Amino acid sequence: MTRIKNYYRDKAYNIIKLINIISDKYKGREISEKEEIIENLNKAHEEWKSKEKYFQTVTDPDLVDHAIYELEASKIKYAYLLKKAKELNIE
Repeated sequence: MTRIKNYYRDKAYNIIKLINIISDKYKGREISEKEEIIENLNKAHEEWKSKEKYFQTVTDPDLVDHAIYELEASKIKYAYLLKKAKELNIE
């Protein structure tokens, strides 16, 4: 189980690194990029809700662990994008 935890922790860190790269490209750009950030934020929120539904449906212990890590990764992604949106004064 520790191996699974490490895998999903690493996956979450990779997602954050990718988001950092993407967000760096958005700095100093026009309104259309703000709209893109909003769209990505909405997609991340939908992903999070989808992972919650998945978590609620699984019963196998291994899949429960998988669902938990997927859910946590999606929460991290959403929280990060929300933070970036706030930093750019996107409402």
